[in-house]
Amino acid sequence: MSTTPATLAPLDERQRYTIVEAIRYLRTSRQSIYNLISTGGIATINQGKRRFVPGSEIARLSRVAA
Repeated sequence: MSTTPATLAPLDERQRYTIVEAIRYLRTSRQSIYNLISTGGIATINQGKRRFVPGSEIARLSRVAA
């Protein structure tokens, strides 16, 4: 399985995404995502042993400051 798909589906701010999906949308590394999580730079949802990133958080981090 390729780690970078040719195209990503449009981001839905109401959905939640796995860490791997968030990495793909943000075009960053796994370490960068976990650094953001540990410093409170990105909110996540824990469900059992799984962690998800809300689409709204991915969108917020994707925006360029005006």
